[in-house]
Amino acid sequence: MIYQMIIQVDETFSIEVSFDPADREEGYLDDIRFRLIESGPKETKILKADSTSFLLTVEQAEKLAVCLKQAATASKKVPRSNVPKTFRVPF
Repeated sequence: MIYQMIIQVDETFSIEVSFDPADREEGYLDDIRFRLIESGPKETKILKADSTSFLLTVEQAEKLAVCLKQAATASKKVPRSNVPKTFRVPF
């Protein structure tokens, strides 16, 4: 594996992003793995399995990165005390 990052969201949920040339298949452009991992009691889980993953193309991964960055920037600009019940920031 050439690259791997795991982000611990809370004590039971994490997100893993990785790149491994071994994930490449002839005829497919997706080779960046996005995995959701969940532990804890079955009755509180949102995933059916302990983890689920899918592969993204470079373009999809770059678009996701931009969207996450824009959402983070928008979140920083809105004070927590002034959040309306529904709030949408146009991108």
